Amino acid sequence: MPFADQKYAYYAPVGAVISMYPTLARSARSGLQTLIGLAIGIAIGLGLGIGLLLAGVPSAVVVGLVAGFGMLLGGLRLLGVGGDWITLTALFVLLVGGGGAEDYSLSYLINVGFGILVGVVINLLVVPPLFLRKAAHKLTMLRDMVAHHMRELADAFAHGAQNDDDLRAATDRLAATAAAVRGEVQEANESRRGNPRSRGQGGQAEENYRRMRALERTVFFVRDLADVLLLIEQAESTGDVADGDLEGRARRQLVSAIERAAALVEAPVNSKGSRDLMVAADSAIDSLVHSLDEHAGGQPSEVANALAATVTIRRIIEASRPFVE
Repeated sequence: MPFADQKYAYYAPVGAVISMYPTLARSARSGLQTLIGLAIGIAIGLGLGIGLLLAGVPSAVVVGLVAGFGMLLGGLRLLGVGGDWITLTALFVLLVGGGGAEDYSLSYLINVGFGILVGVVINLLVVPPLFLRKAAHKLTMLRDMVAHHMRELADAFAHGAQNDDDLRAATDRLAATAAAVRGEVQEANESRRGNPRSRGQGGQAEENYRRMRALERTVFFVRDLADVLLLIEQAESTGDVADGDLEGRARRQLVSAIERAAALVEAPVNSKGSRDLMVAADSAIDSLVHSLDEHAGGQPSEVANALAATVTIRRIIEASRPFVE
């Protein structure tokens, strides 16, 4: 490498490793952030470190000051992964560069920069993968998980289950899975940037985001539904409020509405029969409202929690409606 000492050439493969990320966009961004971090570290090592040593400051104090200052700057979120290299680079300049710190710093920066360039170019030439199908598969897994949990809620409510710890734990896992899947969708969208294989894939990426937003809303409503059903169960066990006495036809209609909504959530995008599932879910909600009206006898406050559950189920249906054929 021109302008670089050959004995420091081993830093070039280090730079290549630094720049290798699953997506081309992240490789380029991380490589640039790393170079900025290296430059800042070199400036600290040469300017602050060497300057203090020349001024007669004890080396132990200099190392501490350089490390501390590098850690402070490394915490800047704007630098991203580059912040991790500031302190390390500054210490390398002091401890490895020694009397030839300037030559070492230049060789270090040039070789790592060349390695990063090689890593990004190779990542482009081997045609980086797209993760759109993987993200779509993860969304389908989340969709099935949501539907399964809704059926668990319906079954527990139908049989008046009193032990709710398992249902609460399942609801928490649902939210955690949704957060993980969102990360998959974001990575899939990032994999399109600068990727030659991304041509004509915009529709898949947009559909993934639409499904993700709908499933996130559904997960939120399912958690809300679980809380409301638990309130009804608790009221029934204590007899404190009237809508704890949700028996007979009204209870069966509520369970049916949850099951019909779960079937709609589980339907693939634009699948045949999805419209029939939506009609069945809407019909179940209408029947539930009619049953609650009869149960309340003109006093909606007596079935307040059941009405809240009805509204939540309707919102779950509405979140799925855009994906019906």
